[in-house]
This record gives sequence, structure tokens and C-alpha cells, in this order.
Amino acid sequence: MKAEEIFRQKLVLNHVSVDRIAIFEIVIWKVPTTKDDPDSIKYRAWLSEAGRTLFGFDNHKPKGPHLHIGNNEVGYVFRGLDALRKDIAAMIRKAGFIYEG
Repeated sequence: MKAEEIFRQKLVLNHVSVDRIAIFEIVIWKVPTTKDDPDSIKYRAWLSEAGRTLFGFDNHKPKGPHLHIGNNEVGYVFRGLDALRKDIAAMIRKAGFIYEG
């Protein structure tokens, strides 16, 4: 089985208080279960403003689940798609952008 895209969204988000916009994109794939991919899910979610990364979530090899914040990377504990969605929405709101996802 090849990777199967199960969700894709790309949005322009407005900031809550100033004249700023950001681009948010998320893609989720179903992949075969392996020792490297025990959850059978690959994902990438990114928020950027004026070409600069505000944050990004992804789980590519060899790093596994992790979070990019600006130029820094920290580990991320993947707890399922619902938790990922909530974590992403919280990060978008914390950055001051309006997101209804």
C-alpha cells in the first residue's frame, strides 16, 4: 500500500488585532504500519507569515514526531489525530490568528 492522502487544507488566516496574514497548510496521509510508523499516519502542518515559519508539526523519518518553532525543533508526543488537531488550533490561536478548524 502506498501513502494515501486523507486530508489536505490550505488557508489564509487573519490576525486578530493587526493587519497581518499567515498561511496555514496541513496534509495527513495514511501509510502502512511499520516499526517507524506504528500509528499508520504521516502529517505535516505549517503556519508561516511573510515567508517565515511561525511553527510546524511533522513526523518524518528519522526524527519522528516533532515541532518546529521558528528555527528551533522540539519533540512532540503524537496522541492521535484529534489531539494533533487541538494542539495545532491552540498554537494558531496563541500566535494571534483566527482559525475555525
